[in-house]
Amino acid sequence: MAAQVLIDSAIEFCEDSLTLRQNLATFSTVVGQAQYALEPPTAQHDISRVMGVTLDGAELAAGLIEVIRGDLQTAVAKPRGFYIDRTDSTFMLTLAPPPDQVYSVVVNVALRPTRSATMLDDDLYNIWIDPIVANAIARAMEIPGQPFSNPALASVFSVDAARGTISARIEGNYSSVRGSMRVRSRPFA
Repeated sequence: MAAQVLIDSAIEFCEDSLTLRQNLATFSTVVGQAQYALEPPTAQHDISRVMGVTLDGAELAAGLIEVIRGDLQTAVAKPRGFYIDRTDSTFMLTLAPPPDQVYSVVVNVALRPTRSATMLDDDLYNIWIDPIVANAIARAMEIPGQPFSNPALASVFSVDAARGTISARIEGNYSSVRGSMRVRSRPFA
């Protein structure tokens, strides 16, 4: 039970913080084919969210299916945008318009462990262990009728886990790089 609570906590942390990011294996487009299935890098991972797609080094614009659908009806050309759909637990990348030649595609994704994972990524243990363990303890304490059940203390651990997850998301978005603190004025006109 403890191992599953820890895995579930790591999954929740990864989904909320988006800190486990990786480029999937580069693949080439097929002329006229708009849809491509995205596979996680290992059997220990699931794709949580697609963060970006580049086509021959140029970043594509993400779009809603309603907007992209018009581009799918046009003749083949260099794709300008993409849409992500989930079909039968598989992420499907749709390029729009369909490619007119072979292009190199790199997809950057946020990952999470699978529920059946037998190991977790080193960064989860080495960098983000505090929020993951705090959430695991909170989850365990929320199980009713156990000698370790304690809903009041569980809420304290949940708050600690949430704070750590927010910090991880901020660091994941902005990195660990110190930016300039200078403020530049901008003209009104």
